[in-house]
Amino acid sequence: MPRVEFEADSEEELVALAWRWVMGPKRQARDPVTSAADQADLGRRQLGEVLNAIRGADSRRLLREVAELSTHEQALVLDADLAARYGKRTGTAFAGIVAGPNKVMRRIARRDLITWDADARGYRMDPADAKIVLQRWPAA
Repeated sequence: MPRVEFEADSEEELVALAWRWVMGPKRQARDPVTSAADQADLGRRQLGEVLNAIRGADSRRLLREVAELSTHEQALVLDADLAARYGKRTGTAFAGIVAGPNKVMRRIARRDLITWDADARGYRMDPADAKIVLQRWPAA
């Protein structure tokens, strides 16, 4: 089995080494304002590409529900009611519904779109992502 090891003098250096290995070298920005704007634009473009790639009706529906609640700092609770609304017998079916969008998001933006909140026993999304999802997929 392949193995990757990092060696550092402090925990901070170790995390920085692992971060660089996963994310690549940091780009040096000449203008921090432009850099922040460029990053925001990149995030919107990446999320737009992800949303265009999502074809599953259940995945689209779930993303929309999570986005609506995330704009109000709430989670979409995984319970029997949710399973019934989606015609699923158990909550484990939602792992597959969430996996598709997250797989595409990881490939394009190297992060998850939907996250599990163990405290709320439900799914959440970054509020900035949620706003974009709601703009792209308005309520029917």
